Amino acid sequence: MKEAKRLLVLAASLLLFAGCGGQVGDPRKVNASVGTWNYGGQNVGVAYVLWADLPQPTSPDGFTLTISGPNNFSWSPAFRFRRSTAGAAFWWLTESSLVPPSGSYTLSANLTEGLTLNRTMSVNASSTLPQPQNVSLETITSNSARVTWSPVSGAKSYFVELWQLDDQNRPSVYRLGWFTTSTQYQFTQAAGITLPPGNYRARVFAANVDFTRLPTPGQASQLDPQLLLSSAWSAQALQVQSAGTLRVLDLGPVSDPGVAGGQE
Repeated sequence: MKEAKRLLVLAASLLLFAGCGGQVGDPRKVNASVGTWNYGGQNVGVAYVLWADLPQPTSPDGFTLTISGPNNFSWSPAFRFRRSTAGAAFWWLTESSLVPPSGSYTLSANLTEGLTLNRTMSVNASSTLPQPQNVSLETITSNSARVTWSPVSGAKSYFVELWQLDDQNRPSVYRLGWFTTSTQYQFTQAAGITLPPGNYRARVFAANVDFTRLPTPGQASQLDPQLLLSSAWSAQALQVQSAGTLRVLDLGPVSDPGVAGGQE
């Protein structure tokens, strides 16, 4: 009888603890989200982000992620990035040639050490994040520059890219990228960053998830809502004349290369 009472008291205590929000942290080891990429085209593109708490250093060899949705939508993004340490990591990718229809999506992933995911979620194709506005490049000194932009409503973080341009001033080679919660990023040539001579443009991504926190444990729940990404290019280009010498050029609008992605 005493044992039965003790079990009843323990059960009641556990229920009370749960009712008071006693569960701390998120025990999930993997999660993913799919959604829209607003890059300024006639239609929105598709975007995904995958988060995993890796038990050991790993490569993407053998990683698979399949995203299926309405109207025979199917996407199996390739993993291109290696992870040299264990722990929380994330991968993301955008694609302008795929337009996500509204409806129910299934995300199936097989990762390392038995990490798997089978998630069904709803995507609203008309739900988008506004594009960053006033994306600008400016020089601060002869060897330092800054990318600035206006805050994006609904954004929790940003990703800043620097692309080298080809002879027609089109983005061709991805050089650098930074995650931030600020609306500016400053870098210095020849201080851990050495850009070869040429012209460069900046592109800013806005996200409804906090990219700066995703590389830490317990962030799986960030990906429960639909993913929203947007992006815009700077009107200016940064010219690297020689090591340590920068100046800004105004080159006007630019066409998006159509694909972007990253890992942390």
